[in-house]
Amino acid sequence: MNDYVIILNQQTVVQVIIQIINTCILCFILYKLLYGPVLKFLNARKEKIAEQLDSAAEKLSQADTLKAEYEGKIKEIEKERASILEQARAEAKQNGQKIISEAQTEAQTIKNRAMTDIKREQDKAADEIKKQIIEVSNLVASRFVAAKITPGEQDKLIDDAIKALEDVKWTG
Repeated sequence: MNDYVIILNQQTVVQVIIQIINTCILCFILYKLLYGPVLKFLNARKEKIAEQLDSAAEKLSQADTLKAEYEGKIKEIEKERASILEQARAEAKQNGQKIISEAQTEAQTIKNRAMTDIKREQDKAADEIKKQIIEVSNLVASRFVAAKITPGEQDKLIDDAIKALEDVKWTG
């Protein structure tokens, strides 16, 4: 049995050595076939990720720059909008005052025209009344005079009336 243990031990040692050699050969083959491409793939992936991170950082920086630029433009637009609104308010106020002034002027013109028309109508009515009074007076006077005046006195009254009318200035 001792021999068997030694043989077994020798056989086991040989198998272990063969296993170790097989493992070393397999590791060498795997190293040559897989480690190089896997390492190359991992390095390429690492570089790609680094480039993407750099690109993302650059794009983030550009985005921050654009954001600041747009915020500045928005502030300028807000200032311009406020200025335009203030100017529009001032123009509206000025136009309102101008419209009110024109309306007051137009109202005064209409009032003056109405007063002129009223005055003209009053004068016209007064002239009409004067004419009617003169006609009635003439009619009454002619009846009164016809009854009491002689033809000589009538000629003298007509001459006096003509002289009085020549002295009167007519306004037209």
